Amino acid sequence: MKKIFKVLGIIAIVVVIGFSFTTCGGDDDNGNGNGNGNGSGNDNGGNTSNMTWTAVTDSKFRSYIYATAYANGKFVAGGSGSQMATSTDGVTWTAVNVGTIFDFVHEGSSVTNSISAITFGNGKFVAGGGVGKMATSTDGVTWTAVTDSTFGTSADNTSNILAITYGSNGSTVSKFVAVGQKGKMATSTDGTTWTAVTNSTFGTSGPMAITYANNKFVAVGEDGKMATSMDGTTWKAVTDSTFGTSTDTTSNILAITYGSNGSTVNKFVAGGVYGKMATSMDGETWTAVTDSTFGTSPIKAIAYGNGKFVAVGYDGKMATSTDGTTWTAIADSKFGTSIVWTITYANGKFVACGQNGKIAWSTGN
Repeated sequence: MKKIFKVLGIIAIVVVIGFSFTTCGGDDDNGNGNGNGNGSGNDNGGNTSNMTWTAVTDSKFRSYIYATAYANGKFVAGGSGSQMATSTDGVTWTAVNVGTIFDFVHEGSSVTNSISAITFGNGKFVAGGGVGKMATSTDGVTWTAVTDSTFGTSADNTSNILAITYGSNGSTVSKFVAVGQKGKMATSTDGTTWTAVTNSTFGTSGPMAITYANNKFVAVGEDGKMATSMDGTTWKAVTDSTFGTSTDTTSNILAITYGSNGSTVNKFVAGGVYGKMATSMDGETWTAVTDSTFGTSPIKAIAYGNGKFVAVGYDGKMATSTDGTTWTAIADSKFGTSIVWTITYANGKFVACGQNGKIAWSTGN
């Protein structure tokens, strides 16, 4: 059986650690094929970007921030201990009280859970976390629990929701797709009523991140697995993700995004452990990136905005690229050696969040 840390320790835009505890089980990923990601290898030969980042003074978070989303003029972030906060500018944050929605009973007592995934679509935010917990909100402040996410309610790390996205082609497809442990997936048109996907093609491997672009859902996860779907229900496995197929965590894919400048750049970019990265025009045929600048450190999340991709991960590392292929390390992310878990671009800013409640923002310059 695969080690639990293989799933809990390595997640893209949205990660959950120690769902059986009130807060995170530790300060690192306990694995990813390279311990806690220290020992970074190369940093692209010493070339660094002067992309300027500014640290947020008070994020309202005490610990890890795992997920971010933006819609209706508002950033919404969630993390360990069911913490949540909102911001209109990514700089000043207001704490949100989600009540006991993400709590669960463990060994006879209620335990606060973690919020590991947030997205927006069809007029509402949808957030997910451990033991299949899920909730919806129209404003990011008042949340309503989802009765049945279809992921189960087990506290043994088999029911955790790891990522959620929303996709619409304007006609036949308008739905949320959530992914989680043990190859689980589910779809919903309204974020409230969910239907389990019969075959995600991941088997017992966990899909860890998902995105929608070019009329296609693309999911990535453990053991180098990827899959695509036109409707979120019927999935086709990708033959070769270029991340390898090892089951010892060294091939896990943790992040995926899509970027387009309307002309020269139209591609998916995925990242994972050991600083591995790959690009694709269609989500099915992939080309490995020679040097992501992360060395052996895991890449946790990738965003696109202002004409560039920005990748984030372990040891406070960040890198930027205009084409997804040639990357330049960012000199100072403001995270020090802390893990950067998630990044979102909206309203003219990149907003990155991570370990120890840290948040930083940049206009991309």
